[in-house]
Amino acid sequence: MMRAASGAPRERRKRMEPLRIGFIGTTAPHAFMFLETLKLMPETIGRIALVESDMARIDKASCEFVYSTYEDMLYAERPQLCFIMLQADEVEDPALRCAENGVPFVLDKHCARTAESLRRILDACAQYQVKMATGYMWRYSPIARQLRAWVAAGMFGRPFCFDMRIATTSAEVRLEDDQFAWLFEKDKSGGGILLWLGCHYIDLARFVLQREVMAVSAMTSRLTTAASDVEDVASVSLQLEDGIVGTLHCAYVMPKGLRDAYDTAFGLWGSEGDATWAPVIGLNPTLRVRSVHGDMARCPERTIQYHDTPEPKAYCGTQLAVHFLRDMMISLVEGRDFVTTGEDALKVLEICEAAYQSAQTGQRVELPR
Repeated sequence: MMRAASGAPRERRKRMEPLRIGFIGTTAPHAFMFLETLKLMPETIGRIALVESDMARIDKASCEFVYSTYEDMLYAERPQLCFIMLQADEVEDPALRCAENGVPFVLDKHCARTAESLRRILDACAQYQVKMATGYMWRYSPIARQLRAWVAAGMFGRPFCFDMRIATTSAEVRLEDDQFAWLFEKDKSGGGILLWLGCHYIDLARFVLQREVMAVSAMTSRLTTAASDVEDVASVSLQLEDGIVGTLHCAYVMPKGLRDAYDTAFGLWGSEGDATWAPVIGLNPTLRVRSVHGDMARCPERTIQYHDTPEPKAYCGTQLAVHFLRDMMISLVEGRDFVTTGEDALKVLEICEAAYQSAQTGQRVELPR
């Protein structure tokens, strides 16, 4: 058994003056988590200007500089970077305004209610040469990067198939938190668990396997008795380039007594080996690898335990999230693409929308090429 620290990837870091940050809104589910994470890095963050009009939210955010409109904030503060932390149906206008002002920005995943809305945002980014990123943090994980490198090196041979799952707390439990309640209104969120949590795994499959999704076939159900008009269970079959086939299962099902529970896993199988990463979420994930490729054949079965450092105030509760956001901000301010680009977010939205179309029609849906 091997042990590995689950720290940050080795990214190029440059010393720079602390950044001026615009923080637009607090209604995105992770808004306060992101804000608290920013406050953990005073060497990187110099000034945070909040845009919010709700007094209770202003008090909770505890920011010294507060504006009622993002137009006023952009004019007065001249931020170097903005976090747009609004509901998915409200992000487009401030994102377009940031792009017009040459300000790079971060959107909470899944970035927009529809792929069409995100395309308009990306068109503006291209027009004004502005970078954006989002919170698909599993790409940044050392486990995901190791799997990606092994796939590229042929350690699993030809990839054949993969399986992913996330089962978590029920809609009834999640609706108790006002910060998350709007996710269960389709007009605001665009969809249910597939779009909100399944998105991470769709993005992870693209990243690790380095192939695009070509077609999907899906089924969804809304089984909850809660006030929700989005699916709480989804199952998706995905066909990637080179004929690779995978499955994704997502479910809001766990009862109230298991409030913090997640059951997550990512597995892949190829002609020369396989790997299982479980849990995907947590401080101490395990990666089990089997391979007969090259030198691996001498010791074909290995288990690697990763240990991250807890950081209770940070997004996801780990130091990895602090490194993730710091490297993201530096990349965007320097005009470089980060590992989680807007184009990647658009691919995920397109795949989810194709899955919803498949579930509605009962037909396999091809993705645009």
